Amino acid sequence: MYMTNQKKYWQTRSEKYDELNWVSYPKWISEIVTATEFDKNDLVLDVGTGTGIIAEALSFKVKSVIGIDFCEDMIKKSQYKDSVSFILRDIRDPLFNNEIFDKVTARMVFHHIIEDTQKAMDECYRVLKKGGKMILSESIPPSPEVKEDFVRIFSFKEERLTFLEEDLIKMMKNSGFKNIKINFHTMENFSVKNWLEKSGLSQKNQDKIFEMHVTNSETFKNAYNMKIINGDCLIDVKNIILVGEK
Repeated sequence: MYMTNQKKYWQTRSEKYDELNWVSYPKWISEIVTATEFDKNDLVLDVGTGTGIIAEALSFKVKSVIGIDFCEDMIKKSQYKDSVSFILRDIRDPLFNNEIFDKVTARMVFHHIIEDTQKAMDECYRVLKKGGKMILSESIPPSPEVKEDFVRIFSFKEERLTFLEEDLIKMMKNSGFKNIKINFHTMENFSVKNWLEKSGLSQKNQDKIFEMHVTNSETFKNAYNMKIINGDCLIDVKNIILVGEK
């Protein structure tokens, strides 16, 4: 049932996915593809590739990029089929041999892996060559004090996990990753309205989530540096980028 619901969810999300401002946010993409040194001979696996935006950005720096995603609709909508090889697959289902990739990337993927989350990370570790790197990026609450608000807001949007920095570090270490380096990226003036309108939500849920932002506590508003401009709610979104070595 979970997988069926997820596939239906992503079929809907795929319709306007590339219209989401955060998906193609240049500075975030740049910080991911420069988080570690990529080599022109690298073979890279992009997990949960979606329409292939991160994979395509990497394709100019490496020998080859394979993007995997379990949503066929996402892959079909990709504009990058000439530069990226796509495979319809769930990362939790073993496909590749041991130690064949030089790098593995995963942006905004692991919070969607509700079941067997550690297994997914273990698989990323398994397919990496010794000395290979995993680049993981997720959005996290701007402070632990607003985590409960973060969880409550997202409960009206989707089924997902909420990570803090220490949760992601622990998951990577449990798989065997070492020398984990951390960087943070802030998306300033993130449009809540764009995020809601392009995420395939009902109008009722869009209105509810918007209201939960603008009527929240001062602690929440300050943590997100919230501004109301021209009827939109603009916030600063905190993203974390972790690089772990096998």
